[in-house]
Amino acid sequence: MFIKRSEITTLALPGVAIILAIIWPQSWIIATILVAISVIPTVISAIQGAKEFKITIDLYNLLALSIALGLQETSSGAFIGLMLASARILEARTEARANKAVEELLSLKPHTARRESRGHIDEIPTQDIRTGDILLVGTGERVPCDGLLVYGTALANEASITGESIPREKLIGDRILASTIIEAGAIKIRATHIGKDSTLERMAALIQEASKHKSASEKLADKFAGYFLPLIGIAGIAVYFFTKNLSMVSAFFLVSCADDIAVSIPLAVTAALGRAAKRGVIVKGGARLLPLAHIDTMVLDKTGTLTFGDLRVERLDRDPSVTEFFIWECLAIAEKYSEHVIGRAVFREAVKRIGVVSDPEKFQVHRGRGIWVQTKGHDILVGTPALLIDSGITIPESWATQRDDDTDPGLTSDFYVAVDKRCIGRIRIADVPRPSAKASIQKLYALGIKNIIIFTGDQPHTAAAIAKSVGIEDYRPTMSPEDKEREIGLLAKTGITVMIGDGINDAPALARSNVGIAMGTTGTAVAIEAADIVLLADNLDRLPELVVLAKNTEKVIQENIWIWSISNLIGFVFVFSGIFGPALAAAYNFMTDFLPLANSSRLFQNKKEKD
Repeated sequence: MFIKRSEITTLALPGVAIILAIIWPQSWIIATILVAISVIPTVISAIQGAKEFKITIDLYNLLALSIALGLQETSSGAFIGLMLASARILEARTEARANKAVEELLSLKPHTARRESRGHIDEIPTQDIRTGDILLVGTGERVPCDGLLVYGTALANEASITGESIPREKLIGDRILASTIIEAGAIKIRATHIGKDSTLERMAALIQEASKHKSASEKLADKFAGYFLPLIGIAGIAVYFFTKNLSMVSAFFLVSCADDIAVSIPLAVTAALGRAAKRGVIVKGGARLLPLAHIDTMVLDKTGTLTFGDLRVERLDRDPSVTEFFIWECLAIAEKYSEHVIGRAVFREAVKRIGVVSDPEKFQVHRGRGIWVQTKGHDILVGTPALLIDSGITIPESWATQRDDDTDPGLTSDFYVAVDKRCIGRIRIADVPRPSAKASIQKLYALGIKNIIIFTGDQPHTAAAIAKSVGIEDYRPTMSPEDKEREIGLLAKTGITVMIGDGINDAPALARSNVGIAMGTTGTAVAIEAADIVLLADNLDRLPELVVLAKNTEKVIQENIWIWSISNLIGFVFVFSGIFGPALAAAYNFMTDFLPLANSSRLFQNKKEKD
């Protein structure tokens, strides 16, 4: 990192003052003026604190500097000024590094987009994109906003958002995220989320918002500094009362500063949040991250979380009186704007078969059960057997009991299609566990999480099959959203409970848990807003990574407290033994300040991890 011109000026002023004090002692007035100019930021900070009736580190630094200059120890005063300027530059650079994640994210957004309208293609600024616009994106270009793929196929690299380096194939009906690079193919997308509503800008906003949600350790650091500094003032008075040595008082103030502990703990948390963001994980503050180091119970939703996002349609059964095309058309219209992973799978299959899909005129989501829409004068209901029965619709007995294929019943789910109160079809969805699910669960057990539970609305045989396939013993089947929320509330009373889910029906449970984690790319906007942590990659390996990161962050914070305590103790010994005067105390304080900051900065390092 290059040294900026302003930083050179800041360091040069006290540096010149030191040289003048050594080679021309009579120039102490000039040297004092140079030092005074170099510490103007310290003066301003001390005055601002005084206006708010707060005792700050800068007030003691200024007092120590004033004592040295008042005793005409010009070289000591100049050296103190140099150390203060260096410390301020170090802190500013550290904060800039912590905030860089937001700048890097927003820089990925393209400035222009190609919009198709009435047969014409125009290049427009991205801020002029409107929801519903049809946009063209070609090979090598970045997607300008979140959208739904409506034409073509592509290989899309979402590494900048999800942290996944392997490109994914995108087909008609798939969602595609802002800033995604199209590595191969030419596509058209319909803009769905633009500007501040796009995934890219929501990520940036969440990272910025994270600083407001301080962890218990960060709050403790703030509170400690608030109590510690007044005590240092009292101790300084006592030192002068017993020694009558102002130089010792000045050295005492310089050694005892608590700015390293007040800065290094928030820095450790910020570094961890930035590291998580680079892996496609958005954590809404340290208060949400550090509890993961002490998880008592982890609850995972099944569909879209433990099971693979791209579900397969295994078969379709229909009433002989209707055509297959008609059923697929009903399914496509009903699921066109569905945010549930099963709905997206059905829609993708329907689009392959019928092509263009019209919009529903009205629709209503039944959380965890299905969806109702109205189109062209027809009422269409798609959902679970319970939803149809509760709506007064009879399911043919043969469909309710018959399984005439070799598909493992534990890995599939049946849903029904009704039009105008008559059941006309049954669709079977294969629910396949994510490839990384079992290995991730084993890693979580190895990290000390003993209680892992599956929550699902599926029947017991389906829940049992999935639980067995991923290595989890405890599962709760046939749960409604209300059941999940109530059970999470009970578990949260017994210890730190983490809930991982992706759908609308998971949102209440996510909000009720101690820490809610949403699967971002398949997850709904409601779930993402309700969650404390968002996994933008469809990769359960991020869960054990998060737990390890939380444990490492807590370890770094504890190490910083020990470093501060021991370095202060050693410094006091040197001050009271007369070895340290103000200049050496300032140098010692600067060097020991660097130790916890450097320790916290280790969390910025991104060790190569497999996706």
